Amino acid sequence: MLQNMRTHCVGRFLIELPLEFRQRHSAVDSAADATFYFGHDADFKTIDVSVVGEGLDTAAFDSRVKQRAETLSVQTNYEKNASMLVAEQVWAPGQILLRYYATPDIADSFVHELHLLVDGAHVVARTKSFDAPVAPAESRLRALVPHVSRVSDPARANGFCLGPVAVSVDSDYEEADLRFGAGAEGQPLMLAIEFSTFGQANGEPSLIERGEANLAGLGVNPKALKKGALSLAGLPAEQWLGRFDEGGARQHGFYAETTGKSQSKSEPKIHLELFTGGQLADGGYAASPLDDEQAMRLWDGIITTLRRR
Repeated sequence: MLQNMRTHCVGRFLIELPLEFRQRHSAVDSAADATFYFGHDADFKTIDVSVVGEGLDTAAFDSRVKQRAETLSVQTNYEKNASMLVAEQVWAPGQILLRYYATPDIADSFVHELHLLVDGAHVVARTKSFDAPVAPAESRLRALVPHVSRVSDPARANGFCLGPVAVSVDSDYEEADLRFGAGAEGQPLMLAIEFSTFGQANGEPSLIERGEANLAGLGVNPKALKKGALSLAGLPAEQWLGRFDEGGARQHGFYAETTGKSQSKSEPKIHLELFTGGQLADGGYAASPLDDEQAMRLWDGIITTLRRR
């Protein structure tokens, strides 16, 4: 699997993944791939950005946005006794804004959801307004548009990468959760890569301390395959690799995390997870397609390639 690798742009870093790994895109109504924070005080603003699809032409993009609008329009805001969807605006070809109530119960907070078609990638940027005019929120989205670009060369991408697109904005903080998957149905491999520029408290337990305490509290007793210090993208870090047996099915949970407490855009907190096996829709468990040695080789072959752009 490690013989054929592809370079991916993740955050402000590059990583090599086996060709079998594909990015798992978010659903349009799920948590964001990345959140950008503007401001340091209680009045900070955020913009969530996600890639929800690739390989779309204009007709397919318009159809997906129409379906999203229809889903919102049939939901009810009970304070107004009206549709959750308040406005649908075409700003330009490949730019469609949906404004809707933030919750079904109140009518003074809105979500402003901008759908963008960026060289075949369907990008959703979302911000909110609370008991305030809607214009400033939508101005934030308009200002974002020219700073979302397609990644043609991962090594030369400008800004923060969400896989196929990059966002270049002057935010104060940023965090992201990007996911990749491989493997046949019933034998999944899942990789998660998380970044955060929020500072960490000095007394916060380390990855190993936190993880082992959680496992003990749950009464779970996995086999620890490896644990200890390592370097992750040139930053001090630690890892914990374990094998779990669920319903007689072998599974792996591998974790690595940087240990620094003071984060920046060039040196964020980085957290990686690799899972093999998983739970099936019928409640059963899928066994890992890899044995312990194969899983550890895959892990080492991936995490050692993480590097700054």
